[in-house]
Amino acid sequence: MATEYPVLTAEMTLGECISALLQHRVLSMPVVDAQGKYLGQFRKVHLLAAVLPAIAVHDPRFDRITRMIDSGLLQETMSDVRALYSAIANDPVSLHLDPEAPVLRPDQPLVAAMFYLFHGHNFLPVVEAETGLLVGEVSSWHVLECITQSP
Repeated sequence: MATEYPVLTAEMTLGECISALLQHRVLSMPVVDAQGKYLGQFRKVHLLAAVLPAIAVHDPRFDRITRMIDSGLLQETMSDVRALYSAIANDPVSLHLDPEAPVLRPDQPLVAAMFYLFHGHNFLPVVEAETGLLVGEVSSWHVLECITQSP
């Protein structure tokens, strides 16, 4: 578990959060309040969901979406996407975070982290159950290192 990691704060805008993801080259970051209490996870998919056409976000059938793009039914350009982003860049991050994203407790075994990582989460916040404070973060890299280390 890492005890030093970048975090986002509740006061940040969506644009500032995207800049932080790019700066740290991560796909998600935890969001905390002024006291360090965990509020939720902000992931790159939250931005993509906000700028993709609604049909692409809500229809899980990739082959159907691909056919719609290929046939010209979905015609959004990068200019369209940038305009959508500009319209939401000053939104507070609270409108785009996931408060239900899985978290780990400090006393949980590594297998719990492995389960969540297997199901597509790359970074897992570690939160004290009693206080709600963010105390660490477990990444895919931490788990891979633990698995490959000799006992």
